[in-house]
Amino acid sequence: MSKVITILIIILVAGFSIYYFFKGDNLSNDKAENDKKGRYITIVNKTNQIINEVHVTVGDGTEINKMTKENIDEKTKSFSIEIPKTYSKYDTFTVILVDRYDTEYQKTIKDVPPKGRTEIVINKDDVVEETNSLKNKIDRFFNGD
Repeated sequence: MSKVITILIIILVAGFSIYYFFKGDNLSNDKAENDKKGRYITIVNKTNQIINEVHVTVGDGTEINKMTKENIDEKTKSFSIEIPKTYSKYDTFTVILVDRYDTEYQKTIKDVPPKGRTEIVINKDDVVEETNSLKNKIDRFFNGD
């Protein structure tokens, strides 16, 4: 009986893995690291929170639409986003993560090279205090976060 359960679990895990592989929402970090012609930002989530949205802005706060992500996989701790070539003249980007309590974490990265992968680590200290309301703190507390 335990062998049957093990086989079913393996099939389910394989099925979900194949689904997320072909889904293509988040670019694999390996592809970003190996592509020497493209320009990528790899976002590492060290907030210990589930992230629902990712936004990337450039210059005076112009949001790069192609770099907006929603419903990030809960288990994803890092992922890469390709910077469109239309933003090649910019070297400073701001990454904003929004967790499931609508708290924002923001960090600016400067001197992003014109090609290759640049990593940005966002942690608890990068919280935007205006979005870290008492209600959000209470929700986090009662959810064990």
